[in-house]
Amino acid sequence: MYCGRSQKLDARCQKSEVPEFGPNPQSLVPSSFCLVHVHGWDGNFYENRFIDHAAGVCSRLGIAFAAFNNRGHDYIADILRDRTDQNSETRNQKAELGKRREERLDYVQVGGVYERFGDCLPDVKAAIDFAQARGCRKVILQGHSLGAMKATHYLVKTHDPRVAGLILLSPADTLGWIRQKLGRRFPGALACARRLVRQGCGTGLMPSRFYDSPVSARTFVEAFGPKSLTGMFNISRTDRQRFPELATVKVPVLLAVGTVEEYFVGPAQEFVERIAECLESCPSFSGIVIEGAPHNYLEHEQALAVELEDWLKQRTENG
Repeated sequence: MYCGRSQKLDARCQKSEVPEFGPNPQSLVPSSFCLVHVHGWDGNFYENRFIDHAAGVCSRLGIAFAAFNNRGHDYIADILRDRTDQNSETRNQKAELGKRREERLDYVQVGGVYERFGDCLPDVKAAIDFAQARGCRKVILQGHSLGAMKATHYLVKTHDPRVAGLILLSPADTLGWIRQKLGRRFPGALACARRLVRQGCGTGLMPSRFYDSPVSARTFVEAFGPKSLTGMFNISRTDRQRFPELATVKVPVLLAVGTVEEYFVGPAQEFVERIAECLESCPSFSGIVIEGAPHNYLEHEQALAVELEDWLKQRTENG
């Protein structure tokens, strides 16, 4: 089903922009469902205002809500890494390692500058495990921008039975978009990135003439190379003609996009309809175009919340 409701949003959209976290009694007990939000490139779990509105919707419906930082959060971040697989150690070995704690722990730099798309698998799994440990039996995965691709990639790779639905907010056709943005300069940009990687400078930043946000050469190759995993939404077909990943999605899908500063090629409605065609195994599909909304839905958060609430009611009312 495709729904273009940009001109017909009802009076609920005229409410205050402040989300309502009402005292719903259902929200005080463990919920069967949890909405798990996956942020986009350089993003985080709190920055976009539509996240607060999504949390408000879940509160009203008695659904749990969880937003988390994955390893691609913000531009640069440091995380503490434990290099030891403690499951394989004896008790004595663990005691010895405790004395040498500083030797097995180190900090690594992550963030959007050094984004590694494959890292999304353990990141998303950890968030779902967190929700399950708190009594949630089913999860609705919601991803924004690159997070929409991460949520889809996780579902395609794992077929996690705990995932009962998929919400895609402004997924990006990164391959088509970067080719359109750079035009004839794109081959030179990709060649520059590959050369830096070969020279052992993969963590070095790309020249600003090729990309106006800080991004490493390695990440540029992984994100915009012709074999990039992000090509699953290359609906403009600049680099791909088939979309086997989307064809394997077997849960209900809600897709929402705006019409301003989005990261895809062509009209929004056409982008939505083409994705719907690729979701061959999807049991139900709802596509929403919010007229005038930018990529982060700024000042259109309530319009998105209305659509989200309608869809979640249908998906979760039977528990």
